[in-house]
Amino acid sequence: MPESRTDLGEFAALQWTRTQLCRQLRSVFGRRQGPRPVRVGTDVTFYYDAQDRLARVTPDLYVLSGLGYEEQLRSFRVYDRGLRPELVVHIVDTLLSPEDGLLMHFLRLGVSDVVLYDPLWWLFSPQSGLRGRRLLTHYRRERSPSGVASFLLQPQEHPGRIYLPTHRLWLIHRGGADLRAYDGAASQAGLPNETDCIRLPDELPSS
Repeated sequence: MPESRTDLGEFAALQWTRTQLCRQLRSVFGRRQGPRPVRVGTDVTFYYDAQDRLARVTPDLYVLSGLGYEEQLRSFRVYDRGLRPELVVHIVDTLLSPEDGLLMHFLRLGVSDVVLYDPLWWLFSPQSGLRGRRLLTHYRRERSPSGVASFLLQPQEHPGRIYLPTHRLWLIHRGGADLRAYDGAASQAGLPNETDCIRLPDELPSS
């Protein structure tokens, strides 16, 4: 078993995955007509508690309603703007499972849906002593009857695909480190057609 997952080839593949998925999600939300703009981005640090300088987290990819692309962002203070991401996607690139620390940050940030994508999960055998790894994991923010918020692991019918009903969106593993977005607006809870796969301009056939 490798001691590190920082091999340059693996790192480049995961960076490519993040960039491609960001472009796909921008295409999905960009063509939907809604009352509020939706911003999809990466590399933005979110600060969520003005009294705690360590209360910050930088998602690999975020979806944020109510903000367009007019301004460039390096950081975002949710307590000043009154907005927070509804969906974040984290691409796992570390040896140890990231859930404990990251989920705490995302919960305090106020995120509704968290998706963890671990395309190299198969490198870790059950005999390694590490926590079990999964290809795709979906957590949904829920409140108990007493009003306490927590993330609940959502059931999956297939390890390689997740449906996000709130966002009318499928995320489907296509092999390697290829995570593709499918527009679920038409298919809803049914499996998407291949024509629902979001293709980027450079993937379309030339005329």
